[in-house]
Amino acid sequence: MEKNELYARARRAYDIGRAKVASKAMVAAAALAAAAVALGRSPGQIALLALFLLPLAGVLAFRGRAGGRAVWPGLVAGGTAMLLPLGVVAAGDAWLGVDCMRFCLPACVVGGALAGAAIASLAAAEQDGEGEFLLAGISLAAITASLGCGLAGSAGLAGMAIGALVAGTPVWFVAHARR
Repeated sequence: MEKNELYARARRAYDIGRAKVASKAMVAAAALAAAAVALGRSPGQIALLALFLLPLAGVLAFRGRAGGRAVWPGLVAGGTAMLLPLGVVAAGDAWLGVDCMRFCLPACVVGGALAGAAIASLAAAEQDGEGEFLLAGISLAAITASLGCGLAGSAGLAGMAIGALVAGTPVWFVAHARR
């Protein structure tokens, strides 16, 4: 067997392994989207968000490095944040208008704060590529969390983002300063 043929076989095996990792991440993202639909979210809105979430999770996982390491933490943090507003809705009958803003919006902010703090603390612990980890993790967590936060509309999505920034920034600075 020639050196070039061995290299080609090794490269093909490596790419197949990366594709398997990416497919697992995409299946997990699809499962979160399906859970959001099962918990009462609009299939149309979820499909639109899944158009961004699935390829992002797949590409980051396939690429690897710090962004690839952030895929699972981002999906877990975002999935947890997604469940908070969906849990608030499940606890009540049909909250719309003022009631939704009273309960759903704060749930979105708290979910974003939890996700932002979790991703920031993990990013600060990274030895190499902490900025890439932070950006990839927050992006995945934000899109995943928005699967459940659309009930409060754009205010819920903005609340999720503000919560992530407000809670995540000091956590990242404190954890980064300790290194």
